Amino acid sequence: MKTLILIGGATACGKSTLAKSLCRSIPNSIKYRRYQGFFDIASQKSIPKNEVFQKISSLEVDDWFVNVCNNSDVVISDVHYVVQMNRNEMNTNDDINIYQNYVPTISDDLLKKLLSNNIRVIAIFLSCSPLQCFTRAISRYSENHKNIRNISVEDATMENLAEEKGWNDILDTGLVEAFKLDSEHFSVEQLTNQCLKYLNNYETKKLIRLKTNE
Repeated sequence: MKTLILIGGATACGKSTLAKSLCRSIPNSIKYRRYQGFFDIASQKSIPKNEVFQKISSLEVDDWFVNVCNNSDVVISDVHYVVQMNRNEMNTNDDINIYQNYVPTISDDLLKKLLSNNIRVIAIFLSCSPLQCFTRAISRYSENHKNIRNISVEDATMENLAEEKGWNDILDTGLVEAFKLDSEHFSVEQLTNQCLKYLNNYETKKLIRLKTNE
């Protein structure tokens, strides 16, 4: 069975770091974000980058993403389960309303498409305190001037709550497996081992079921 591993949580909770570590540790795995589908489709159709979101629909991107998952044994995707649209890939400023509604990034329709293609979905949530996320984000900005989304601990708190709600909403569909990891108190090596242990336990149980049915 093909597998999609979603790694989500608030900004600077360690999503990309864990995704890269897992990709190195799991044979025949690739790291790919659904969002990248917009630009891969644009490249295939010779659509200019400034017209990507006008000429490519979210439905097309979902189908593209399902196809990527179908053509890979394991896809590892670091995600935001929800986003504030006016913050996405933008420098934050004091004029932005931090109480603006968060928009889900993964639809029920996408999950159903994945399931209908016999793709197993594992949704991981990285738990990390808003203060720690904010501290990491400031440090990251100081080092490489990467765009910073949250400009206060209150900002980070709102995002953290919204991300966890988005993750819980996905769980409520009954279409995914899910577990939570503590990225504040465990190293990336420890988190990677916890993920691998979960995956290995699944494979062991699957073998037992197969032998039982023989």
